[in-house]
Amino acid sequence: MPDCRNVMPIADANQPVITALGAELQREHLAGTFDGLVWVAQGDKVLLQSAYGCADRSETVLNQATVISDMGSIAKTFTAAAVLQLAANHRLQLSATLGDFYPTAPAELQTITIKQLLAHDSGLDNFHNESDFEVMDKAEAERRILAMPLIAKPGETIAYSNAAYTLLAAIVEKVSGQSFQDYIHSNLLTPLKLQHTGFYQDSRLAGAQFARGYGGDEAGQTTYDKTLTWALLGAGGMVTSVEDLAVWFAALHSGAILPPEQPNLVFSAANERWLLGSFAKLEVNGEAIVQMGGSTDYGYTALLQFVPARDLLIILLFNAHDSKYGNATHHRISRHHILPILLADSAD
Repeated sequence: MPDCRNVMPIADANQPVITALGAELQREHLAGTFDGLVWVAQGDKVLLQSAYGCADRSETVLNQATVISDMGSIAKTFTAAAVLQLAANHRLQLSATLGDFYPTAPAELQTITIKQLLAHDSGLDNFHNESDFEVMDKAEAERRILAMPLIAKPGETIAYSNAAYTLLAAIVEKVSGQSFQDYIHSNLLTPLKLQHTGFYQDSRLAGAQFARGYGGDEAGQTTYDKTLTWALLGAGGMVTSVEDLAVWFAALHSGAILPPEQPNLVFSAANERWLLGSFAKLEVNGEAIVQMGGSTDYGYTALLQFVPARDLLIILLFNAHDSKYGNATHHRISRHHILPILLADSAD
């Protein structure tokens, strides 16, 4: 086994709190808790950017800023952005219902709105449980989703739903006349020059360095090599780099993906838990935080986390974990090892 216990600082502000954070993260990495990339910025200033461990242990390829890894459910922020962009361009209304797009759907599903799909309060359950990589086409995914009984009436209960985002991806195709992947590329990735972001088996990323995943039962594989299936499309199935994620969040925050005359609804509340841009809102130590995270098979976990009062952005893009935190490594590293240090520091 090659030595993949190493830390490569890329940017490190000369501040005591950042020194303490770097030391804490190094301890956790050396203990085997995670490998991957960490990015902390305040406004336009990067406070800490470090790469930990290996992208490929068999070849001892170290993680670095341009390494591409799985973003898990952070992909939902791209789906939400596509929907909000279509709405801002008057091609879609958030009050539109499933019945508008699927007139033969069961009556109980027809009243579900686009906004409820975005907000995880549509009442839709999950539609596949065997594997995220179960091969199915769009027609099969739509058939399964529309055949499911609701777990609650639309708007009544907040329940996280991958199925809702799969339907949103299908609706983007109906409205735009493009494949979902082509819409995301032409309207989001290309204008923002996100050259290290795309979908599984995306030919535009051929030749890039992909982080292999180390966790779970099958170590050393990449999800990028998996078939892109409608079991995932809209809800996952995307890869990225830590620097691309920083550019992506900045674009969402500034409203750069939307027409300038339109309000930025990405961070508008959809209900008490979710924002329209597929970010959850919570409170930690009395401070408001918005975040979206995700985990995927083989050890990939990822987190976009923003503290509005401090203009503080935290990005974690991990490709390995051990049994300490498992698939929740991204959340636990932030909650137990990053936020206690950063939030203890003064907002100044």
